[in-house]
Amino acid sequence: MLLQLMALWGIVIAAIIWFVRDERRLGAEAASHYAHAPKYGHVAVDEPVAVPVPAQRVGELTEPQRKFLKAFAETN
Repeated sequence: MLLQLMALWGIVIAAIIWFVRDERRLGAEAASHYAHAPKYGHVAVDEPVAVPVPAQRVGELTEPQRKFLKAFAETN
């Protein structure tokens, strides 16, 4: 009986070790693939692209805006 339990635990421990080693190997292979694949390589940009700044509004509020703000101020 004791020999059978030791054999069972030996198989369980061997399976767990085998699983962990295989998962680490698969992770390393995936990392190696993404590190060296040209599809995922760095693409250099010659010049930074300027983001257009929206034009600032000049002037006062429109009539509907004034009415809304006035009604909002009165309710609070």
